[in-house]
Amino acid sequence: MIATHSTKTFLLGSFVVLSALSACSSQAGDDAATVGGAGAASTSAGAAGSHDGGAASAGRGGAENAGGAAVGGSNGLGGGSSSGGAGSASAGTSGSSFGGRSSGSGGASSGGFGGQGASGGGVGGHAGGSATNGGAANGGASGSGGGTDFQPCPQDGTACKILPLGDSITWGIQYEGAYRVELFSKAVAAGQKITFTGSLSDGPNTVANMPFPKNNEGHSGWTIAQDTGLVPTPAFTTIPNIVLLMIGTNDIYAASGQADAPTRLGTLIDKIVSTAPSALVVVAKITPLANSTWNATVKTYNDAIPGVVQARSQMGKHVILADMNTGFTAAMLSSDGIHPNQTGYNFMGDAWYGVISAYLPK
Repeated sequence: MIATHSTKTFLLGSFVVLSALSACSSQAGDDAATVGGAGAASTSAGAAGSHDGGAASAGRGGAENAGGAAVGGSNGLGGGSSSGGAGSASAGTSGSSFGGRSSGSGGASSGGFGGQGASGGGVGGHAGGSATNGGAANGGASGSGGGTDFQPCPQDGTACKILPLGDSITWGIQYEGAYRVELFSKAVAAGQKITFTGSLSDGPNTVANMPFPKNNEGHSGWTIAQDTGLVPTPAFTTIPNIVLLMIGTNDIYAASGQADAPTRLGTLIDKIVSTAPSALVVVAKITPLANSTWNATVKTYNDAIPGVVQARSQMGKHVILADMNTGFTAAMLSSDGIHPNQTGYNFMGDAWYGVISAYLPK
């Protein structure tokens, strides 16, 4: 299902990568005014804003609402001054065991490991974040549990360089410029300076009355392994500050490689991190497919991605998660059942922006 760039009907032979907004804000690590005392009761200590919050099984996890979760925060990295902390035992559900969020950092209510928008910073997550989406939850400064704010973008007034890396969904089949149009528009509206990098070019000439940077690295029909071959050349001829990685849809159609797709994704992420260690790498869950059989495989693949990201973030790598699947509806797919339509691409642009907005300079 691969299409040529000239016809712009890519055959996304694998997965369609979309990332439903997810992300998270948070000043990773110990955000509480006074991180919870060891052994505090899970139902009483740790009320919102309390200085005592702590999970029953951990000394430092904050509570999701009132009391410390019985298991959440068991890794001892969390704690939020108002409602931080893990809300459940396992990363990827309603809260991450990797830390809380500060009361001022915001974050969506749905939680999840790696920046699912709730429980905040995993490994030195970025401070701040929008009120609804927050900043990144799992990326950030090296080390576990907070400390310095991670700033991948230039602080000298120059544009933050973003590499869109993936397949035809990154390129923009069915809608010129793909999610990059909405992402750029959001940044311009917020007075934030960004540009795109990559060896390919696609998109409108102007967006939001500004010249649109058309560069990207979205190769129609390409798999994870093929994208891995782009690193370091030509994808990193210009070293980016942020990498937006959405890949895997075409692997979904290759039955022989489905089971190993998460492993190949990890290999690609490692190669990116090695090439650009100071960049923030945002890895997306891919968008759904119209075909229910293939979509079941998409779910299996997406369910494995948080663990792939978490393994890197725990090592202090600047790798976080974006969810392009949750909230993406059938109405957002084009008639081919694979690529998003304009509504779907706009959804993706909003999702990406929600994850990276706190990192972007003005």
